[in-house]
Amino acid sequence: MEHIYPTFERGRIMKKESLWALRDYSYNALNLQYKEYADGIINGCNIDVKGNELCVGEGLIKCQGFIYLIAAQSFPYRATNELQYLKFIALDRLELPDYIKYVTEIRLDDKKPQGDAEIELCRFKLREGSELRKEYKDFYDIRTEFDTVNLADAVWSSRGGATLSREVTDAYAHYVLECSMVESIDMQFAYLALQSREAVNREILEDYLARRGAENIGSGKWTNDRMFAELDRILQVIRSGKSSKDRQETGRADRIIILD
Repeated sequence: MEHIYPTFERGRIMKKESLWALRDYSYNALNLQYKEYADGIINGCNIDVKGNELCVGEGLIKCQGFIYLIAAQSFPYRATNELQYLKFIALDRLELPDYIKYVTEIRLDDKKPQGDAEIELCRFKLREGSELRKEYKDFYDIRTEFDTVNLADAVWSSRGGATLSREVTDAYAHYVLECSMVESIDMQFAYLALQSREAVNREILEDYLARRGAENIGSGKWTNDRMFAELDRILQVIRSGKSSKDRQETGRADRIIILD
């Protein structure tokens, strides 16, 4: 096996073998790293509000199995009293003699993302006379219907499938660590969420919700809405000072196995 790394020294001619090595290494290394990941935001793409513009930071998005490097962009918005969706769209793939060109865009409109070529980054419903905000009063406020950037329905990538936004689980982890009475499972999940550079693995998230009393609806059937609601419920239980053995009062019964 031979591994070629171009040196880019002054006065040296760049040979085709060096260019091929550069191409193959940069492309294959990234795809190999995220080969088992589902479509969605892998990293970055942070959403911010600056005046009358919605800003998207640079990041990585996997869509239809291909990984895209996203440059920072800004989009003007206005109050419409209707749901607006900011989404990444893979428009076309063109095979040309010298290269393959992938055509994409990030679009803000009132149409919900459809199919596997569109990935939601955020959504909001802005009323006339109001200001769009991204400063949340509490965890539940992330999903406030009006005038708030909603990240809870954004599609994020993980090895176990699409998962919740990293910003959502980070916010949950911070609120958990603010509580004085925290069980070890909640503390471990919070540390895991905060130390990861990517979104929490979906399988880990589903398992955590199940162990904290969520109804077993089957792996892969969880929606973002359901996962967010369960995290909010668990946070309220933690803040109340109840232990996991008090789930009956929250509408979740412990499972008991009886051997005869």
